[in-house]
Formats: sequence, C-alpha cells, structure tokens
Amino acid sequence: MKNILSTNNLRTGAAWLFLIIGLILYWIGFFYFDDSSLYSKISIKIADVLVIGVVLGFITNAAQFIGIFKQDLQDIIYGKEFIKQRKDIYPLWENLSKELFKNKFPSLHKELLNTVNGYLPKDEVSYYNDYEIHTSIEWVDKDKGIIKVTDKVSFDLISETTDEIMYPIKSWTKIKDRIHYTNSITQITVNGNKPTDIKYIGERQDVEGSLCQEQQLSLQGFTKYEIKYTREKTYNIDDDYYVGFRAKYIVNKLRVCLVLPNEIEAIFTSRGTQKDFEDIINKNNQIERRYRGIVLPRQGYIFSLKQKTI
Repeated sequence: MKNILSTNNLRTGAAWLFLIIGLILYWIGFFYFDDSSLYSKISIKIADVLVIGVVLGFITNAAQFIGIFKQDLQDIIYGKEFIKQRKDIYPLWENLSKELFKNKFPSLHKELLNTVNGYLPKDEVSYYNDYEIHTSIEWVDKDKGIIKVTDKVSFDLISETTDEIMYPIKSWTKIKDRIHYTNSITQITVNGNKPTDIKYIGERQDVEGSLCQEQQLSLQGFTKYEIKYTREKTYNIDDDYYVGFRAKYIVNKLRVCLVLPNEIEAIFTSRGTQKDFEDIINKNNQIERRYRGIVLPRQGYIFSLKQKTI
C-alpha cells in the first residue's frame, strides 16, 4: 500500500493522467467544437499546457510541472486575447462586482455597475494627466465691476489611438450683455509647437444666460499630447462670480492656483470629488489646491468670488 501511494508513483500517475486529459482536450478542440469557437481555442490551449507540461515534467520533475501548468493556465484564463473574444464580459463584470461588494448592495448592483461604466472612456481620449490651472484676476474697471480673468492651463492628454481626434476646448461665462465681454485664447501649444489646425466652432447661449465658446483642436500622430494654452476673458463680476473647472474626461492629478486683487475674496469648494483637495497656499490674495487622486468626469472645483465691503 505504501508503495502505491509513494511520491514517485503519484508523480508518474499524475503525469499520465494529465497526458490523457490533454489528448482528450485536443480531440474536443479539433473535432467537437467549431474551429472559430472560443471553447475550441480554450480546449486546445489547455491541452497544449497539459501535454507540454507532461514533457517538461519528465525532463525536470512533477513539482515544476505543476507550477508551469498553474501559471500557463492562469495566462490562458485571464489573457487579454481570450478576454477580448468573450461574449459575456458585461455579465461577468456584474457578477464580479456583486462578489466584490459582498452583496452589500443587492438591489443596487446593476445601477452601481451602470454608473461606474458611465465614467469609463467611450471615445479615443483616455484621460488627462497632471492637469494644472493657474488663474489670475485683475480689475479692468473697478467701479463698474469689470474684471479680467486669465487662465493658464497645461495637461497631458492621453489617447488610445494615433488617428485624428478633434479635441474640444470650451469656456462658459454667464453674462447679461456683451458690452464688456471678451473671450479669446491668446496662446496655445501642442507638444511644444503651435498647432496649425484649430477650428473656431462658435458661441451658444443657454436659457440661464451662460455663453459657451468652443474651439476644436485637431490632434494626430501621437498617443500623448502635451497641451498648454492661455485664455483671457473680461466680464462683469456681478454677472458671473464663479471660477471653476468641470472635467470632461478622467483626470489623474489636478492642481489649481488662484491669484486675486485685494478687493476680491474667494471661497474654494470641491465639486463632487471623493476626497478633499490639499491646501498648498491659503492667503488673502492667493489660493492653491492640489488633488492627488482621480477626478471623474463632471467633477472638479469652484471658486466663489465676492467683492470685499469696506
């Protein structure tokens, strides 16, 4: 009995068992399933692992064989090529999310999954990296409340393709009339060069009086674009007393600085972010904040401006 259950006999028996299973899987993969079937490919790949593992096991030892089998099997099950061909990614993700949250939200897991999926990139742009905004405010006409707001923006835009993408640059301003309103991008560079293909789309105003100005920037040939631009606006602070940012895409690390004249004060508020911004500088005429994590689409920050009363 001891001889039958000896280590050497178990190793030999396991090797023969894996070899037989491998041959059976070859037959199933080549003859039972259609050649284009995902299950056919999985069967053949597992058979490769088993048969090759047996050969390697005889060359080395059974312990090494088990290690190779386990690793290669994991590579097959979790490999990108096989995952891409699966037709049940969404149900699989749903089941994984249920397990991940330990059924903590049994009645909400589908809605939660849809919400998470809504934040994932759907087009060519993946995310922003190292987004920085330096905003300075100065008086144009203090008696009339006219201010000039200068935004210096820099970030890396990460794309999934080198094909052409049209990147929109938008600015929203609430105005009651256009007498003192101006809005223009004075400088812009992409990867250190001045772009030659930037298209002015135009302006549109919503029912609340907010005016949107949009340009589109043509990007092509890279998967990373280092974008820098400066925007200057003049308008009445009593018409629009908010300065802020709302992300269009996912942002990885955000830093913002606001410089004010002495007669204006500002209150900083995060816009739906999971964590609070870190204080870098907090003075009467300068506020600087930093967010080290991920900012999701439609999240960001707001500065509420107010003229000081003497």
